[in-house]
Amino acid sequence: MKKIIPLALIAIYSFSIVSCKKDDQTPDVTPPPVVKRSDSLSLSANYVNEVYYSFTNGVVQTSPRSTWDIAFRTMKRSSSILINDGAGVVLYTYPYADTTGWAVIDTAGISMMKPLYNDPSDWENGAFSRNAKGHPDYGWGVYNDVTHNLIGDSIYIIKLRDKSFRKLWIVKKLSSLSTYVFRYANLDGTDEHTVTEDLSSLGATDFSGYSLMTHERISFEPVKSAWDLCFTKYMSVQNDGSPYLVTGVLSNDSVKTKKFYPVALTYSDYGPGTWDSTRSSIGWDWKKFDMNTYTYKVVDSTVYFVRQVKGNVYKLYFTGFGGSTNGNIKFEIEKK
Repeated sequence: MKKIIPLALIAIYSFSIVSCKKDDQTPDVTPPPVVKRSDSLSLSANYVNEVYYSFTNGVVQTSPRSTWDIAFRTMKRSSSILINDGAGVVLYTYPYADTTGWAVIDTAGISMMKPLYNDPSDWENGAFSRNAKGHPDYGWGVYNDVTHNLIGDSIYIIKLRDKSFRKLWIVKKLSSLSTYVFRYANLDGTDEHTVTEDLSSLGATDFSGYSLMTHERISFEPVKSAWDLCFTKYMSVQNDGSPYLVTGVLSNDSVKTKKFYPVALTYSDYGPGTWDSTRSSIGWDWKKFDMNTYTYKVVDSTVYFVRQVKGNVYKLYFTGFGGSTNGNIKFEIEKK
């Protein structure tokens, strides 16, 4: 005898199968866990180091800050040459002669020469570019329409980390080869060097350093894709336009920042405003010196949001700064 199953039971059974199948196919909409942590790093006493930091991986590299004098941007289509202004390097354009006066350059009248520093807002506007007038004049050199190379038309006096002076001429940049040729010597012409600096294999890093004291290439930064922020000393500019040496934070030029002040430290809406892609968008003024206690205090009610090149956004605010005694910096980060 055939067993007859009531239609009501069949309906219930069918509904159960459909319901289970639908539940199995429901996508997981659980949001990823919020990444929040306290972190710290140290520039060491007297800020002798600079620290490259990644929101993803923490401290990537700690480098002695005072090992190089000038640094060349490795990109083929760049004219940027930095000086190590955070270590006391100062650049002066020699005003009394062009490159034909290489043999007679001296420091006479240097007190009347305007010192040149890196633009605190733009990695591409290094100290050697501060006299640029716009294409084809890039400050230290002029673009050649035929060869597409940059030809140096200026000579400089440069004060090094040990306060000694050199004369310096960026002779040219072979753009397609990403290669610089430059000359430097003591002011009396002794100890002259002509260097060909091939940067073609260094494109993973943004800048390559060079020491005019030890006559060697200096690698001071990690690959560009590995870091978000650099904690270091650099020359900033006061409200009256005068240069001012500070300890603070510089951003990778692939990173953008928004600053919110005054807000509670629990503030989390980074939607308003526009992203800031400048070199010192975080900068140094998240702290201030208390003359009563002779210690640094973090400026209250300041929150930053930092967007990595891949689009991840992190909230950042500082919680401590040890000053030159230890160079310690404390902060909180949270992935949004």
